[in-house]
Parts: sequence; structure tokens; C-alpha cells
Amino acid sequence: MSFQKTVLIFEPDASGHHPGYLYHLLIHFLNEKYDFRLAVLVNPDFFEKHPTIIQNTSAENIEWLSTSETTYNDWKNSKSDVIKRAKLEWAICAEYAKNLQAIHILMMYFDHLQLACLTEQKPICPVSGILFRPTLVNYPVNSVKEKISFWRKYLLLKAILHRKALSTLFCLDPFAVNFIQQNWRSNKVKFLPDPVQVYPNTKSIRLIKEELGIAESKKVFLIFGHLDDRKGISTVMDTFAKLSEDKAKDVCLLIVGPWDTQEKSIFEQKLAVLQQKNSVQVITHNHFVADEDIQSFFEVSDYILALYQKHIGMSAIMVRAASAQKPLITFNYGLMGKITAEKQLGLLIDEAIEDDFQHKLEALLNSNSQIGNQKSMKEFADLNQAKNYAKVILDSF
Repeated sequence: MSFQKTVLIFEPDASGHHPGYLYHLLIHFLNEKYDFRLAVLVNPDFFEKHPTIIQNTSAENIEWLSTSETTYNDWKNSKSDVIKRAKLEWAICAEYAKNLQAIHILMMYFDHLQLACLTEQKPICPVSGILFRPTLVNYPVNSVKEKISFWRKYLLLKAILHRKALSTLFCLDPFAVNFIQQNWRSNKVKFLPDPVQVYPNTKSIRLIKEELGIAESKKVFLIFGHLDDRKGISTVMDTFAKLSEDKAKDVCLLIVGPWDTQEKSIFEQKLAVLQQKNSVQVITHNHFVADEDIQSFFEVSDYILALYQKHIGMSAIMVRAASAQKPLITFNYGLMGKITAEKQLGLLIDEAIEDDFQHKLEALLNSNSQIGNQKSMKEFADLNQAKNYAKVILDSF
């Protein structure tokens, strides 16, 4: 088949969630029939770090492109300067779109590109992008610094929606989408599900517990992901250390993911204190976890801990917890707090109330009552399937 139209996808970042978002989009594209081809532009390190993604998505209608080493070095050197980086990325996209005669540009991470959209020259074709962290609603604005930041982002976002260069902003925050559509009367913003591919678990819960060394009777609390200071691990360790021995003996804290070096050092100090206080079982699994094996850690757990510090935006942890029908424990802050409350996904902790986590943790251990609405959990998990995310984007071109 000959494809006359080209859509340029730009993803310069090969770290974190970025490869996964790109992969889900490409796999769905290959599974469906579209009348255009994709040119996927990445930096050279993507080819080194993610050869499997490239191998699995090599096809007649997908062309992988790499920036030059010089451009890549310029990009790396600009990462500390948001404005410089945004101008560079915008210029790169404009140049490649012109050379490819693209009909559309999709920028996989648009948050930092808003100023460039407003000030830089319009490319030869419309531009769309994914907006991950709008702060229009559900984020408290108290200090002077917070107020300045809020209004700067508010006015900038409102301004770019009037730019002819911008076609669509795909936004992971449904409340921000509703706010923009209702208050700014803009149809350029579309809600985008958070893509999570959940693979079915092939092992029994009993076998997984045996492999991890968890007694059948213990209540398992899971912390999952890149283990840095934002994950609230210190808060969890301090709170678990306050449990009476009667409750502690029935508790297991399961920590899964790669450590940030500094955070690991702090954890080891907290662990030494915890072990002197009570017999909470702490199990760490800090090896690489394949995507196909991730869900087993959620299914073996009773509660999923996501006590992130002033987190802005969504988290795949929410979707995985809902898919496993396990209650999420998170702060009543931002988008995560709002969705958890509205969708009845779990238990909210109020940071403003001293020892609120401790009191609610003890109440959990004293009760066998169900937390969260399992029907709502399933609906939330179904909404955020990877295929739904990809369809929203690809059907818009």
C-alpha cells in the first residue's frame, strides 16, 4: 500500500513513561487501518535503550527517524533551560515536518512547549500535543509563589488555545478538560485516557506469596515504581513503626522498583528503626520487572500505597490498583485525590490532620470491611486501557 500522507510524531525523551506512551500508540496503529503513515522522530539514545520497541513496530507504514548527534547534544544541554529546550524542540519539529511534507505534528509531551507554541513560527502543518499536568482545578493556591505560578500557567494555556498552529491538546485531566470547554468555550481540548496495558497474571496468589516469602495471613501494603523521595516512603516507614506489635505482626510492606541512591540510604536508616519498634515484615524487590509481571504485585497486595508528595497529574498506579480491584491509599490532593474520591477507588489521607494516616491505617487493620467501589474500579480501569488512549489520538488526524 502506498501512503500519501505522513503524520510526524516527536518524542525526544527515552526515559520514564515516555517510551510506553509511544509504544501503545504505535501498536494500536499497526492493529488498525489508517490512510496515513507515521514518521517517528526520536533522539539517538532511544535506539540504544529500546531496540525491542523499534523491532516490534517496524512496518511499511511506520518510519523511525533519529535526530543527529549534534542536535541530540544540543537537546541534552538545553534540558536545564525550559525556554531554550522548548524553542529547540519546536524548531526540530518544524524542520522535519517541512522535509517530510507532513500533514500533522504530534508532540508527545507538550507541557513545556506552550510558550514556544505562542511565540515561535507556525510549522507547515497543524500541531497537536499531550498535556500531562494542567493545574487549572483541584490544586490549592495559597502562597504568593503558588498564585504567580497558577496565573502564569492559566494565562499561557488560555492564550495558546487561540493559536491557529494548535490543532488539539490531548489532556489526561478530565476536570481540566471540562473547565476549558465550559469556561473558555474551546473545542481544541480532548480528554485522553492514561494508557495502561495490564497483562493477565498466570500465577496463583498463594504461589506469588510463597515466592516472595509472605505469610498467607498477612495484610500486604504495596509501594510500586521508581523509588525516590516523591513516593512518600519515609512517611510510610515512620507510620508503620508506630503500630503496636499486636497489629504489626499481621502486616507486610512490599516495596517494588528501582531505588534512587539517596532514597535507598534513607530507607535503610528507617528500616533499622522500624525493626527495633515492631515486627512489620518489609520485603523489597528491586530487580527489573517485565511489563507482563507487574500486575502480579498488585494482585498479591491488599492495599496500594500512593502517598506521593504534592503530586501533579495522573499515575498509572491508580489504574493498576483499580484493575486488580485493590483500594488505593493516597492524599486528598490534586487530580489523584479528586479521582480517588469521585470514583471511590480507595482511602484518602488528609495531610493537614496530624497522624491521619496512622489513625486510618489502624482502623483498616481493625476492620474487615471493604474499601472502595469495585464496580467503579472496573469502569475506571476499562476506561484507561491503552487501546482507548491510542484511538483518541489517531482518530483525530
